[in-house]
Amino acid sequence: MSTTTLSKLVKKVNKKNAPPEGWTEEAKEGAKHAAALDISLDDLDDGGDMAAELADIMNPESDLYK
Repeated sequence: MSTTTLSKLVKKVNKKNAPPEGWTEEAKEGAKHAAALDISLDDLDDGGDMAAELADIMNPESDLYK
């Protein structure tokens, strides 16, 4: 596979999987943490409830731990 073809494929996949607001720095950071936990964007619901719950679980300052 040529580099050009691979580059086009990566752009297409990234565009398809981009968050609604685009790849902001916050989204990039969240994606890195999710990948470290073996979680993909497809594992979370579209409403954002699961992402918010995961953020609470991962935050040691969360009310969950008080």
